[in-house]
Amino acid sequence: MPSKLDTLAARRAALVERCADQRAQLAQEVAQLSSPRTLGLIPAYAARHRKTALVVAGVAAGLFLTRPKWAVGSVTAVVSAYKFAQKLLPVLGWKGFEIH
Repeated sequence: MPSKLDTLAARRAALVERCADQRAQLAQEVAQLSSPRTLGLIPAYAARHRKTALVVAGVAAGLFLTRPKWAVGSVTAVVSAYKFAQKLLPVLGWKGFEIH
């Protein structure tokens, strides 16, 4: 008859194995979700280079606070160019710019 310690050790080993399987499955799902195919090209790049994206966002916020007129004009121009690119690039056969 197995002792209580043996039973607990077996249960612990089973739980450790189950946790390892769940970690591997979660890592695969996270990698799949952050792929360019799922997110699109730009958001996937930002997800992989989070530190750079945060630096760019910080610089943009600083410019917006110090020079709001210039920043608003720049944001308007960038949004217009992005909308134009979303319409033009799929027509040209480059589908990496679409937002899903």
